[in-house]
Amino acid sequence: MRIGIDVREIENGVYTGIGRPLANFLTWAAKSGDDDQYVLFSTRPVPFPVGGKMENVVVREYCTFYWDQVQLSRAISSQRVDLFYSPYYKIPLSANCRKVSSILDLMYLAFPGYRDELGLAAKLYYRTFGKKFAEEADRILTCSEYSKQDIVRIYGVDAEKIKVIPLSVGDMYRPEPDPGRVEAMKRKLGIDGRYILYMGNFKPHKNVRKIILSFARVSREIAGLKLVLAGPKTHTYSELCALVDQMSLGDRVIFTGTVLEKDSPHLLYSGAEVFVMPSLYEGFGLPPVEAMACGTPAVVSNTTSMPEVVGEAGVLVDPCDVDCIAEAVLLILRDAGLREELRRKGLARAAVFSPERIAKETRRAFWKPEG
Repeated sequence: MRIGIDVREIENGVYTGIGRPLANFLTWAAKSGDDDQYVLFSTRPVPFPVGGKMENVVVREYCTFYWDQVQLSRAISSQRVDLFYSPYYKIPLSANCRKVSSILDLMYLAFPGYRDELGLAAKLYYRTFGKKFAEEADRILTCSEYSKQDIVRIYGVDAEKIKVIPLSVGDMYRPEPDPGRVEAMKRKLGIDGRYILYMGNFKPHKNVRKIILSFARVSREIAGLKLVLAGPKTHTYSELCALVDQMSLGDRVIFTGTVLEKDSPHLLYSGAEVFVMPSLYEGFGLPPVEAMACGTPAVVSNTTSMPEVVGEAGVLVDPCDVDCIAEAVLLILRDAGLREELRRKGLARAAVFSPERIAKETRRAFWKPEG
């Protein structure tokens, strides 16, 4: 079978929550022993090995919507694709083949903080085109039961058409056996001593403000502890810097900026005492799984998909309760037995999201045999 895939999400080499599982799938597919051939559609050459089962077709983009609906459809036809897979909600409606899409979340329609601020044009796009894409897809993949419920509720899609397949964690995320590499990473980033970690963007739903406020309490109890906030210095970054100054934490909070996969992020996870992510909304939430895969205890919110993803392997907290977050972090820092228990459970839980297992499940979901 010739399978076409929209790979724009990885063409810049930055693997996001969408890009990492996509790259994991492609890595598995390139080595699989089946007869499938893959056509990778992008707007520029992808930094991913091609050849053999993989062919990269570059279609220059001048207007995103035109690329999505016209240029991509033409390319799919010219490449004689049997099935097209989109790793996000958009599909080329006129493409004459089976279409499978991934809808990881409907945050901009489900989360009040974003839904209420959407402009009229954006609301119409998500509600009209988003719904149309979902209706026209032959199959929808999503990453959690929580997201599936949102898709059914908001778009009215038949639940039978939706298959829940978790996101996969990259093979690089593992405990680092060499303490020297961790210490070298800490020196490079200016981290001195013990630290707790957040990894991700600084959008409002990530609730990083509450992490800083809870750390202010933790820092009064644990001398010398640092808070490392690893993410792009965009969105609410300036507001977070102002809060750090207001709380007199300037020498205790470190903003690393963007951490790419080439920067070996597993070192940052492996060196942390605790990973903290009290998000207000997640369709899945990959960073806690990455942390657990590195043997680092995770404190996450008890809302949306987080309990489903982390299970009993992490500590669940009310993301709106600063004291609750702080108490969970302090409990882990003070209890070596609990840390070891969470480490053991976290490694076992992360193994459930292995790239090979998730890739095989994804491929099986592309085409459900009739009869």
